[in-house]
Amino acid sequence: MNGGPGDLLTPQRLFEVTNTVALVAWIVLVAFPARRFVSHVLCAIVVPGLLAACYAAVIGWKLASGGPPPDDLTTLAGLRSAFADDWVFAAAWTHYLVFDMVVGAWIARDALRLGIPWPLRTLALVLTFFAGPVGFLIHLVTRAGLRQAVAAADAAQGN
Repeated sequence: MNGGPGDLLTPQRLFEVTNTVALVAWIVLVAFPARRFVSHVLCAIVVPGLLAACYAAVIGWKLASGGPPPDDLTTLAGLRSAFADDWVFAAAWTHYLVFDMVVGAWIARDALRLGIPWPLRTLALVLTFFAGPVGFLIHLVTRAGLRQAVAAADAAQGN
């Protein structure tokens, strides 16, 4: 198949493999966010880097083989057309997996640094995995509320 990734795997298989790798890493991140290796290396660099390499390989291959022209990507119709290609769609999904995991690793580190309680930290992480921006927003709201509570407690104590 055109000498590209299609010779070794299919878009469906790419989707399954990247999702499985991301899911396993997310489970580890939610279960062990305080482990430095997990939140600083595995889920911040290693897994996102591997997924990013998959993304780059597919997008590079598609562009080199006459994939969608860049000007098509400036409209919804152009994006819809580009994503109709299963390889492009699987790569786009991998793009989400990469950035959601990087954000999740940051949330884990930030939540631990701020002392955000386990249930709220876990909620933000799980929602970041399933609905990226919603989990990120939950974390931002939680950290803002925590900072206000700390400031109010400090003010009450005269600090």
